[in-house]
Amino acid sequence: MFYNTFKYKFFYLRAIFFICLLFSFSTSTFSQDRKKLEDEKAKIEREINAINAILKETKNTKRMSASELSILKKKIDSRQKLINNISKQMNILNGEITNTQKSIIELNNEIEVLKKEYAKMLRYAQKNRTATDKILFIFSSKDYRQAYQRFVFFRQYGDMQKNMMYNIQNKFDELEKKTSELTIKKKNQENLLQQEEKNKKVLTSEQAVKQKNIRQLTKKEKQLAKQIKEKQQRRKKLQNQINQAIAAEVRKQTNIASKKNANKSSTSEPKAQKSKKQEYVMSATPEEVQLSNSFSANRGKLPWPTEQGVVTSSFGTHPHPDIKGIMIENNGIDIRTPKGASIRAVFEGVVSKVFTGPNGQQIIIIRHGEYLSVYTNLSSVNVSNGSKVSTKQKLGTVYTNGENVSEFNFQVWKGNNKQNPSSWIR
Repeated sequence: MFYNTFKYKFFYLRAIFFICLLFSFSTSTFSQDRKKLEDEKAKIEREINAINAILKETKNTKRMSASELSILKKKIDSRQKLINNISKQMNILNGEITNTQKSIIELNNEIEVLKKEYAKMLRYAQKNRTATDKILFIFSSKDYRQAYQRFVFFRQYGDMQKNMMYNIQNKFDELEKKTSELTIKKKNQENLLQQEEKNKKVLTSEQAVKQKNIRQLTKKEKQLAKQIKEKQQRRKKLQNQINQAIAAEVRKQTNIASKKNANKSSTSEPKAQKSKKQEYVMSATPEEVQLSNSFSANRGKLPWPTEQGVVTSSFGTHPHPDIKGIMIENNGIDIRTPKGASIRAVFEGVVSKVFTGPNGQQIIIIRHGEYLSVYTNLSSVNVSNGSKVSTKQKLGTVYTNGENVSEFNFQVWKGNNKQNPSSWIR
């Protein structure tokens, strides 16, 4: 009877073990998701700190400009992302707390079962103290199979008692560990809740500042529209200069590549294939082909052209965020930086051209095989035409205007085809 009861309890304990295993797997998944959210939260907080540093430089201005308003809007978006992130973390943490509480209940149940079984084993051992009792118990079996099972049971009985006591102690240790984990998670939960409340208050304040400045900018909308159109005209003149410089570089490299391919074709291809149209290749040497391929392979992984900055205007043609009826045409992205920020190369290459733009500031074009990167509005440069540059090498310093605004335009081209820089940099 006792043997059958023990067998039943063994299956019961094994079922509990699998349930605990499922809880453990679920907790592991929660932890991975929370780690990902924590990394994302740290990234958003760095972005907000960068925006704060930029806005601090112009906080003494009596009225916020359209540029500052654009950055403030970006800050509000980041703040909302941060709140959403914290909310997701709290949901995951709540799930972890629930699972931990269930694990504690299961552990308590396991301990109770083990203690009861251990008590039964002690009572049985007390009742069957002598070797004679054990022999009689074996010989009273119905058949040989049952006798053998009882013999094996007695042989392992001593070890089972020791293992049972060991398991009970392990479960107590695990229970203590889970209880400590629950305390820590509840503290983390309280901390996240405080962060969420704090950020919600800051968000409300920032939204009030945004609305106030939108009203101020609306009053001088005509003046702003005029300023924006003048800026667009200057941007168009600058872009024409960039386009001409890129076209000249493409023609130069295409001619070199064509001659190289023609020589290769005349020496290695049959006469029947000489008339075959050569595929356009701007890169002329194997090294430059490798550089092109390497640049292309790093799409989405290139470093930022500055250590700290905020995108204030995206790639392409889009309506102005504040002034109705005005379209912004941008062949790159505008990046606002702290005053005196260094501009750096996003990849190794050769300086194709350094020249002065319509506003008197410097522009640098770097060739990476078939690809080109463009950096505008620099007050000073550290490179010259033909210079070889490495990834993250300092090219110059961003220009800061009379309103303490430090902003430059960054572009990426493949030959004569403009690319969206946001899809190339991290």
